[in-house]
Amino acid sequence: MKKIFTLLMTVFFCLSVFAQSGQTTKTMTWGGTEREYIEYVPANVSNPAPVLFVLHGLGDDMSNMFNATGFKAIADAHGWIVITPQALPASFSSYNIGTAWHSGAGGSLGTMSIVVNEDVDDSGFMMAILDNLISTYNVDQNNVFFTGFSMGGFMSNRMAMEHGDRIRAIASVSGTIGNEIASATPVGHVSAMHIHGTGDNTVTYDNAGFNVMITTVSVGLGAEATVEYWRNYNQCSATPTHTNYPDNVSDGLTFEKYLYEGGTNGTKTAFIKVTGGDHTWYYTPNNDIDYTTEIYNFFASCMAPVGVDEIAIPTVNVYPNPTKDMLHVEAENITNIQMYNALGQLMISTTNTDIPVSSYSEGLYSVSVTFADGRVLTRKVMVK
Repeated sequence: MKKIFTLLMTVFFCLSVFAQSGQTTKTMTWGGTEREYIEYVPANVSNPAPVLFVLHGLGDDMSNMFNATGFKAIADAHGWIVITPQALPASFSSYNIGTAWHSGAGGSLGTMSIVVNEDVDDSGFMMAILDNLISTYNVDQNNVFFTGFSMGGFMSNRMAMEHGDRIRAIASVSGTIGNEIASATPVGHVSAMHIHGTGDNTVTYDNAGFNVMITTVSVGLGAEATVEYWRNYNQCSATPTHTNYPDNVSDGLTFEKYLYEGGTNGTKTAFIKVTGGDHTWYYTPNNDIDYTTEIYNFFASCMAPVGVDEIAIPTVNVYPNPTKDMLHVEAENITNIQMYNALGQLMISTTNTDIPVSSYSEGLYSVSVTFADGRVLTRKVMVK
């Protein structure tokens, strides 16, 4: 009878997972405003699954960013969950300037201060999305990543500075560290990649100059200053590994990478300099490199193994294993325990270290243990 029950439950869970997989536009009320984001969960989602946030630029929207950058292919190939949030409309001096993040980009024009959507808590909105994911899926909380283009790049840097205790690495394209937050101290060490073209006339290479009305205003650090900020804060080696990409495409561009390694907690800082590059997301075969691929490769090189923490690994005992009646979790400073089936469905979220499993179908389960300092360890257990 239990084998028949197991088969029925497996079919039920498969249908549930397939119903939740794919691309979905979701809404959330945050800061009194209804916010939107695209959630993409591949059919072969990893268990646990890394999460990648992809942030659009000024005036753009989530659908265009999701479709144009091609991170769906990365999700499908590697089982990652991809989140593409939508920024809110913004205005400056009574002019509608399109959608914009409260990214930290800002400057001064005469006596006027330029900081768009300064009353919008985009940073908290994105962490709320992450919390929702954690409550729904078996998320690999040690491997959360942010990337973005232009103002989305500025916002990625802000997320790293304010939530570096939850973010593994970022990659910003044509968007630097905004002036509003440039003097702040990050809450944690985060690996960072920056990509910028020397011919960028929208966010200039030297000083993040941005055209406002009839003049150019510096709204953040320059490209090289942004790289140095993260290299210095992460205490990476001052001597990089330098790579020139093959120049096979006649696009008038050359690409080179500087990789600084050996940082605190294994962090690294990378810089792709595009000589002649404009304010554009470059890709193959039109160009010699593909930004989406380069960003994924950088993130993959920064990933923490599931259940591994560089500073100290807490002791977690999950027993008996296999079990059929009661599962016991033994560890100190536990704040939450979540148990998932083999298809990534959340079975229980509890603070109780004794978990009854007699009603669960036979199979392999994941037990994710969250500690008071935010670390998460995952253990596998067999239910008979």
